[in-house]
Amino acid sequence: MARNADYLRCKQERKNESFFKVVQSINVSSENMRALPHDFVRSFSDKELSRKMKIRAQWGSSWEVGISKNPRFYFMEKSGWEKFVRDNALGNSEFITFTHKGKMHFTVNIFKQDGKEMMQPPKSRSFLASSSRIKTEQEEDDMKEEVVVSSNRGPTTAAESNGRKLNLRKKAAKESQNSKKTEKVVRARRDYDGASSSTAAEFTILFKQGYLIFLRIPNSVAKDHMTDEKTIFKIHHSNGKKSWNVVYLVRFGAFSGGWRRLVKEYPLVVGDTCKFTFIKPDELLLVVSKP
Repeated sequence: MARNADYLRCKQERKNESFFKVVQSINVSSENMRALPHDFVRSFSDKELSRKMKIRAQWGSSWEVGISKNPRFYFMEKSGWEKFVRDNALGNSEFITFTHKGKMHFTVNIFKQDGKEMMQPPKSRSFLASSSRIKTEQEEDDMKEEVVVSSNRGPTTAAESNGRKLNLRKKAAKESQNSKKTEKVVRARRDYDGASSSTAAEFTILFKQGYLIFLRIPNSVAKDHMTDEKTIFKIHHSNGKKSWNVVYLVRFGAFSGGWRRLVKEYPLVVGDTCKFTFIKPDELLLVVSKP
């Protein structure tokens, strides 16, 4: 019987060296941001580290980045790194994994702040600039139209002006109140839909290749059910015979330390449906359904 291609690729990924970066605008070009982890570098020879890294995205685009060394660590050279950052419009706390494929070739998985993986390049800056210009022109036209309409109505008295402001404030307050009510209803429905017969909260994730190293928790789950500080979660196998300690990082809203071991030992493969059920605030039961 032919083996699942995703399973074989997933199995191979576990053997490859990898590291991750969280790209923030405040230090996007600093040497510390561009540094290669010490434990990662130890796996390579000086000859390999003298080559350029070739970084390849999921959609096929690639970048060459030179490697340099200071007295403390190896780091990616600024020119190649900044082109990679600029071309992908990075700097908004994106979570990026770099997986070595051999001969200093790397695949990258880029996850946005909301946890979704980028599967295609961002819109070009020229397109964004054009969109911004069109929007500005439309706003200007609307303002002109408003001025014309107002002038046709004749001068506005102070009483009429105050009345309009009061009505706008009432409308804004009503919209805010309705928004809060809607949020309560949505949250209550979400909690109900995510609860088992014992009212335990749960969430489901389709396992992807990018989840081999870390697992980003959905924002709604992180907000309502996860802790507000770095915590070690105990995640139990569905057969009850094994469990793993996995570190939850609040800053990234993700399972990190220990997660890779869980993936290898459970084991999890691309395409699995992973259902997590809260047993305690810091304990989860993981039930996996195969495709």
